[in-house]
Amino acid sequence: MRNIDFIHTFSLFMHGRTDAALVIDIVNLVVMKLVEPLVNSKGLVGIRDKIADLESLIRKDPKDTRFIGIWGMDGIGKTTLAEEIFHKLRFDYEGSYFLANEREQSSKCEIISLKKEIFSELLGDVAKIDTPNLLANDIIRRIGRKKVFIVLDDVNDPDHVEKLLGPLNNFGSGSRIIVTTRDEQVLSANKADEIYCLREFSFDKALELFNLNAFNHNDHQREYNVLSKRVVNYAKGIPLVLKVLAHLLHGKNKEVWESELDKLEKMPLTKVYDVMKLSYDELDRKEQQIFLDLACFFLRLHVKVNLSDLKFLLKDGEHDNSVIVGLERLKDKALVTFSEDNFVSMHDISQEMAW
Repeated sequence: MRNIDFIHTFSLFMHGRTDAALVIDIVNLVVMKLVEPLVNSKGLVGIRDKIADLESLIRKDPKDTRFIGIWGMDGIGKTTLAEEIFHKLRFDYEGSYFLANEREQSSKCEIISLKKEIFSELLGDVAKIDTPNLLANDIIRRIGRKKVFIVLDDVNDPDHVEKLLGPLNNFGSGSRIIVTTRDEQVLSANKADEIYCLREFSFDKALELFNLNAFNHNDHQREYNVLSKRVVNYAKGIPLVLKVLAHLLHGKNKEVWESELDKLEKMPLTKVYDVMKLSYDELDRKEQQIFLDLACFFLRLHVKVNLSDLKFLLKDGEHDNSVIVGLERLKDKALVTFSEDNFVSMHDISQEMAW
């Protein structure tokens, strides 16, 4: 079956190509078909199920160009999942590109330089892009014949998807664009075909991940079982927190473990705090105020808080309707969740960051 696919793809490459372009495409095609993707999922608990779920979304409508989002709170594992699926599937495509940490890179570089880098890699030679919003007809023509696989990681500005890639229907049939983000608005504004939402680990999976990173070959694992469960209870299923604590406690004695866990009750981990605070920093002043009021007052009382009550209680005045859009923004940022029966909740790590 793979041989038939290869011959079919080869015949498509032959059509309408110059000799020079044909040689380059043949070399790329052979490399793409012969090199097996290396996916090292060792130490990544539960990743295979997530890859399978995401791959099923990617395989849908194989002839269409599809945009798929990976969304979830900070530290939940979006980048890790995107990296794994990229390395597994990239060789199924005629061109591929992974832009790591788009938020940070676009703040340091001009968008146009990142755009040149992306299209140069996809096309296999230097792409001449002189204007930030338009692509040359030659680039549009060439990219329209290519089935490509692109990942934009950690996008926080909805406009950056189109600024970097242009209209997604420019890409060839079967192309896939994946965007990871902590802001659902990035995906909805760009009309994502699918949104894959990452959730916290179950207790058992979280314990497995922590033990894998905290102990060598199960050394002393049983002896530290009670303390390990305390760590997992604190982390509440966030992979980043589990890994940071595992590396911090690895090789330490029980007295240090107990001291660190006591310290966490008074002060969050700096590395975790810095990551979690990114979403807060992207809120406007009113949204930050609503978030802090929720974390430090309403939800700190440990009672169920109804969304309708909050809309009333958080109003600045009789005619203030900004609370509604503010709460929706917090939900998009994965800082709060709304249950089916309209109750608002917040992850313990987000609440701790707010305190």
